[in-house]
Amino acid sequence: MKNSQEKNLQELTENLFKTHIKINNFINKSQSKIANIKAKYDPRKQFNNWRNSQEGKEWKKQKYFQQNKYCAICQERINNLKGSHIDHIKPISTHPHLALDTNNMRVTHGDCNLLKG
Repeated sequence: MKNSQEKNLQELTENLFKTHIKINNFINKSQSKIANIKAKYDPRKQFNNWRNSQEGKEWKKQKYFQQNKYCAICQERINNLKGSHIDHIKPISTHPHLALDTNNMRVTHGDCNLLKG
C-alpha cells in the first residue's frame, strides 16, 4: 500500500513539474508576442516609418519651403534640408497620440531639435 501511494505521489509530482514547464513556456511565448505587438504600434516607431517614407520626405520638403527655409526654433536659415529634423511641438513622449499629426510638426536644425531635450 505504501509503495502504491509513493508511486502515485511521484507520478503526481512529475506531472505537476511537466505542467509547470508548459505554463512557463506559454507565458514566455505570450510575453514575446505582446512585446512584438507593442513594438509594432509604438508611436516613435510609427513616426520613424512615416518620416522615412516617400510621404514623410515630401511633407518635410514642403514644410521646409513653407517655413521659407528657416528653423522653426531659432529662426536662422536652414542651409541643407538633409541635415534638418522634423520636430514635434508637443513631444511624442508626453503626447503619443500626436506622433503622426503633421499639425504638431515643424522643420528645425538638427542641433536645435536635439537641444530641446
